[in-house]
Amino acid sequence: MELTFKDKTVFLTGGSRGIGAQIKRSFSDNGAVVYAPSREELDLSDPQSVSAYIEANSDLQADIFIHCAGINELFGIEEITPETMEKAYRVNVSSAVQLIKAFVPGMKKKETGKIVFITSLYSVVSKERRLAYSSSKSALLGTVRTLALELAPYHIMVNAVAPGYVFTQMTKKNLSEQDISEIKKNIPTGQFQEEKEIADAVMFLCSDCNHSITGQQIVVDGGFLCR
Repeated sequence: MELTFKDKTVFLTGGSRGIGAQIKRSFSDNGAVVYAPSREELDLSDPQSVSAYIEANSDLQADIFIHCAGINELFGIEEITPETMEKAYRVNVSSAVQLIKAFVPGMKKKETGKIVFITSLYSVVSKERRLAYSSSKSALLGTVRTLALELAPYHIMVNAVAPGYVFTQMTKKNLSEQDISEIKKNIPTGQFQEEKEIADAVMFLCSDCNHSITGQQIVVDGGFLCR
């Protein structure tokens, strides 16, 4: 199936590296115009920066909104601080809500639109010292379901894609070689996922093929969660 996004505008957070960079390439290669502001242009950890960006780009419309930005700082319960939790929620959740609020009126007017959040396996399972990351990614699922209900009457589809273990910079930073070897043993396909696999799932959900899938989390994990 060939997916085309000619005449479609995509707004993407976290498009500078890893999965986000692949999503940007995939949509651009298939005809979309992609806006992916850098951190210097849009600091998702700062609500005032987000507000300033929205105000400065008040005429910007999007057919597709994708929130791929995220931070995964490791802290145990005795190490974590309110500031750490707040930063994770600002970047991973509330900044996306703040941006979507600005784009939704245009989508409603057109009575069409696609919104996709990149979540994580850690929205379903977790691991030690992932309190801020896991809880914030779980919060995204509540966001997806609520927005799906609110926006369905306007034919706006809202979904999440949860990557399995992908060899991104974040993965390499947080996992040792021994961790990686052990994880592979628990993936039925025996391999980590490729960034393009995640981008392909996002593209399908954002394509004209999707008229009814909304409020869902699509997991791309090689069967990991089946164990």
